[in-house]
Amino acid sequence: MNTSTENFKETLARLKQQLVASRFLRWWLGELASMAPAWVRPTSADAKSFILVPLEQATAQYTRPDSADQRELALTMPSSRVMRKTLTLPLATEENLRQVLEFQMEQHTPFPAAKVYFGYWVTGRNFELGQLSVEFVATPREGVDAAIKALSGLALPVRAVFAADMLAAGNLVNLLPAGLGKAPSALRHGANPWLAALVALLALTAVAMPLVIKREAVVQLLPWVEKGKKAAETVDTLRRELVARVDKHNYLLEKRQSAPTVIQALEELTRVLPDDTWVQTLDIKGKELQIQGETASSVRLIGLFEQSSMFREASFRSPLTKGQSSGTERYQLALQIRPIAAVAPVATPAASAAVATPASAPVPAASAEKKP
Repeated sequence: MNTSTENFKETLARLKQQLVASRFLRWWLGELASMAPAWVRPTSADAKSFILVPLEQATAQYTRPDSADQRELALTMPSSRVMRKTLTLPLATEENLRQVLEFQMEQHTPFPAAKVYFGYWVTGRNFELGQLSVEFVATPREGVDAAIKALSGLALPVRAVFAADMLAAGNLVNLLPAGLGKAPSALRHGANPWLAALVALLALTAVAMPLVIKREAVVQLLPWVEKGKKAAETVDTLRRELVARVDKHNYLLEKRQSAPTVIQALEELTRVLPDDTWVQTLDIKGKELQIQGETASSVRLIGLFEQSSMFREASFRSPLTKGQSSGTERYQLALQIRPIAAVAPVATPAASAAVATPASAPVPAASAEKKP
């Protein structure tokens, strides 16, 4: 069985080398991709497929840098007009995530859903806790709609809106809704659907043969996989039992060290708030900190607190109102205080493992897992 598996791997490696080295194959695939309709091409965002236009340059006098360039236009937003936030939502919301974010828009931004363009992408899934980590990005529609209207009047439709700092980092999240950011279907412009069907048929044929070979190899490996699965389940059961005992031993000490003091919370709040922001009321209830006051820029407050190492899940508890001073807004924010990670004591060397551990010190998880 091992010999047949090795021969199968060598055959796949030689086939891969031949395909990569084939200039004709690369040319043929490139020609097919150029003839395929736009609606069957990959839809993943690529900065090279757009002409990037900064928001301040999108005016009625804008002209393409190269009239022969047929790429679509995309607006880039400066960081001062973009708000980013990391959200933790129930895992079940992923199916209708955009609708959920629209419904909760006023909790995460000072604007209703009708007055912002927003985008998101899923950064992680925790199936044990049933949680979904989402990176949320939003910008006010004011200014963006004017730029889109000006460019549309020049027959230059805008297909995407990106944040400039995220674009530089390689994260392309289109803030336009699907209806605005999607190009018209090629079927409405007389494209030949039979060409798309031919491309799909060729792709299926190219995929089918390796799958048949892989299936035969998988059938031969199933007994070994089942044996490894049973061994892994046994090890996992022992590991869970050991972790449960260690957690029970460390519970009281970790709980005492997990919550920051009031002085630490006030110090972090002083560091995060900008100079043009005042706090008039402060209330700490368990793990929640509520502040009220006036600020010159309420949009960036949530972003500042999301960057803090002590606070998270900042949200407005009441609508913004005009402040007493000129050019200020009155706000009411609720913040969740992050727990402080407990520092485990340094594990003793193996030579001194027989020395009794004090009852008040937590048992290091790393050293506990090495015990038989």
